[in-house]
Amino acid sequence: KMAYCFLPSSSSLSTESNKVESQTIAMTTSSSADATLCPYTLKPISSIDKSELAVINPEESECGHKCSLPHLISYIHDASAGSTHSCPICLQSKVTVVCDGNAADRVLRGEPHGENDAQERVVCLRYGPIHYYLSLQSTSSRINATSCALSRIGVVLGVDIKHGMKIIHNGKIIYPDKTNNDVSEKILSISSLDIAKKRKKPSLVVIGIRKRQLYSQGSKSNAAAGVQGVIFAIVGMLTPRALWSNMSRGIGWTINTSKSLLGALYLFAKSMLYPPQHRDE
Repeated sequence: KMAYCFLPSSSSLSTESNKVESQTIAMTTSSSADATLCPYTLKPISSIDKSELAVINPEESECGHKCSLPHLISYIHDASAGSTHSCPICLQSKVTVVCDGNAADRVLRGEPHGENDAQERVVCLRYGPIHYYLSLQSTSSRINATSCALSRIGVVLGVDIKHGMKIIHNGKIIYPDKTNNDVSEKILSISSLDIAKKRKKPSLVVIGIRKRQLYSQGSKSNAAAGVQGVIFAIVGMLTPRALWSNMSRGIGWTINTSKSLLGALYLFAKSMLYPPQHRDE
């Protein structure tokens, strides 16, 4: 007996390899397409303005993903403030550093802005557990660039810069300044030094409650005030004076009701025992 072994032809092997290659290309294309879309707005990353674009952990080779900056800040600070958050795209890297689209390249290069370079000035700060690197709006005026440093921080973080926001440097509050001096230039100088020396943590610490959290706290305080009002009303009804007043009113009502009931029973019994006599005409 002879056994025959049939080997696949070269044409079939090429067909199978083409199928595998096409599947690999499709998977790669789909994954790259997912990476180019913002997970919050579902818009292409290229269509987002660089000042509104967030680059997550740009120094990590396994992350460096991009998404909408306002949505990312809300995801980090509004959902459950104080807890750790993973990158919304890879869901693996812990979010520690957030840069906007204009500041990411400068942070990676470690190049501070020049004294006369008004279009590439970057503010670095710590807000909660996150390190932020924010670029200022492009302007031809160096004075306008320094004056918008505080407003840039307030707009991005959603903190009211005039009420409640504080900036601390080496344990000292530099904003608000008691002398009402503009500290924007000082903030930019400190940020420039941090970027040049590639410090692991920015020297500036921003403290302040986001406006959205203020609104939620206001609604919670109103609800708490309503509950407290109900509790105080119940406690007021249980005081000795209130109890005696209510008891006296109840006793008086009981006595009057009893008198009326006994009077009615007396008249009924009297009418039964001594029925009225009818006169014969």
